[in-house]
Amino acid sequence: MPSRLDVEVNGFNGGVLNGVPSAYHWYTEQYGVKWPCGYEVNISSQGDNFIQVDFDTPWCQPESDVIAVLSRRFSCMLEHWYAEQGCNFCGWQRYERGELVDVLWGNWNGLPRQMMMSCRKSPRRSG
Repeated sequence: MPSRLDVEVNGFNGGVLNGVPSAYHWYTEQYGVKWPCGYEVNISSQGDNFIQVDFDTPWCQPESDVIAVLSRRFSCMLEHWYAEQGCNFCGWQRYERGELVDVLWGNWNGLPRQMMMSCRKSPRRSG
């Protein structure tokens, strides 16, 4: 993910350069995450026509625009599962060729147990 040199020089907490946002504020505005990279990246499953990648980001999931760009770039259907127990939220989004086509979200404690246990099971689409 591209960054800006002036933001990087200004540092995570900012204050080095006047009129330039801190890296923290710029990253959260651009990507919706504290740092523009995942960690603990793991290809957990793959087949002839799919790949499942798990990764962690601090505090929240990447912005929908980031996931949409991946789906559009690779002309694929992409399911995005996320959960944050500490802030009590989780959800699921499906993108097809860059378009958000289905969403499910709620409180971590309020979702059915089978959803909390498995991020691989997709809910049925109506219609």
